[in-house]
Amino acid sequence: MTKEQNQIWRFFASVKLALVMIFVLAGTSILGTIVQQGRPPEFYAQSYGAEMARVLQLLDIVPNMYGSWWFVTLLLIFTLNLIICSLDRIPTAWRMVALDNLESSPERLKKMPLKAEMRINEGADAASERVRQLLDAAGWSAQSRDKEGGSMLFAQKGAWSRLGAYMIHLSILLILLGALVGEVFGFKASIMFPEGETIDYVFDRKSRQRIGLDFKLKLDNFEINYYPTGMVREYRSDVVLTDPGKLQQPLSTSIIVNQPLQHRGITFYQSSYQPLEEFLIQLRNQDTGRQHQALAAPSRRIQWQDEELVFGVTNIRADRSGRIHQYQVWLNSPGAEPSTFTVRDQQGVTVQRPAHDYDFQIEQRYATGLQVVKDPGVWVVYTGFALMCLGLGTTFMVSHRRLWAYITPDGDGKAKLLLCGGSNRNKISFDQRFAELAEKLRRDPAIS
Repeated sequence: MTKEQNQIWRFFASVKLALVMIFVLAGTSILGTIVQQGRPPEFYAQSYGAEMARVLQLLDIVPNMYGSWWFVTLLLIFTLNLIICSLDRIPTAWRMVALDNLESSPERLKKMPLKAEMRINEGADAASERVRQLLDAAGWSAQSRDKEGGSMLFAQKGAWSRLGAYMIHLSILLILLGALVGEVFGFKASIMFPEGETIDYVFDRKSRQRIGLDFKLKLDNFEINYYPTGMVREYRSDVVLTDPGKLQQPLSTSIIVNQPLQHRGITFYQSSYQPLEEFLIQLRNQDTGRQHQALAAPSRRIQWQDEELVFGVTNIRADRSGRIHQYQVWLNSPGAEPSTFTVRDQQGVTVQRPAHDYDFQIEQRYATGLQVVKDPGVWVVYTGFALMCLGLGTTFMVSHRRLWAYITPDGDGKAKLLLCGGSNRNKISFDQRFAELAEKLRRDPAIS
């Protein structure tokens, strides 16, 4: 590697660069939250003034800062920094994980600050086996190896915690990758369509371009439930999903707030509704059972030719939200004067005519508003978050704790024990545990 290449590598492997990028990305993300995104130019001119609106557009802060060239560049620099930083440091961390600690020299152990010395009233071989059993009983599964002048035992816990930081690095890269996959191969769209209609398309929320679907969705019925106070409790879209390529028969289901519909990787969320000045009318001949359905509007004349009926809505009473409560209706047939009557929304009346009596029911027509999302990268993002939680737990809750026991003959058929240990973090807690372990060993009758 040349000097210039080495300098570039050191620059991108710098922890300082990572900290700077985190602060810059955090600051710009806050800016993108304060300055609303995805609004029309008129909104920014009214909110910030014409001059400031032009500055925001010139700096590519609006209308889509998170898709601007400079924000994407920041993300790419941060991604490259994470990758190179990890590649630069993982070999060292891995060596610590895979290190053969039984190769440690006795001289190194004697210089360790955390140690305890004891005498064992047994020969070296028996003493080594006794110490092994005591360590196993204390939760330290030890390996052993004969050394010149004695034997060495080694046990460790949490060696993999040294890789926790790189699990966090990988999780961030997965989250960014998932977001990129969703941005490139997915979409965020919406659709507003009335009861009775069928759609096989949605509109992109940014470009408003039409996006075709591989299936059809029909809104059979839109229903609103209210609290006794008149406030909306729930609104629901009853839909029929038709997809010959995936479903053997049409699927009837409901889309409710917090209960979306998912199909072919696309999720439909109930987000809004709109009352229309249109009415769904049902008429039924009580004598013959013959029925008729019609879509009406104010002052519109409608005919049921088979029954020689003519009817219409002359007046409505609605609240400020557009919800209609009452209708003024007229109905006419040969042989008598027209019938005029008042009926409430979703309630029926019986209309008497010379030839037959009719059941008449009327209800307001609504349009449902659905948010439509396709995000094939969402499971990559979820995997990244899960890995991040695991990495954070490993990094901050688990430490790499190591324990050595060096046994050497001490004459007269006895042995000496040098117990040493160390931890890469949370040293105060480990020092306490080490002292408790040493005291536990001293309580053994053969050890003093």
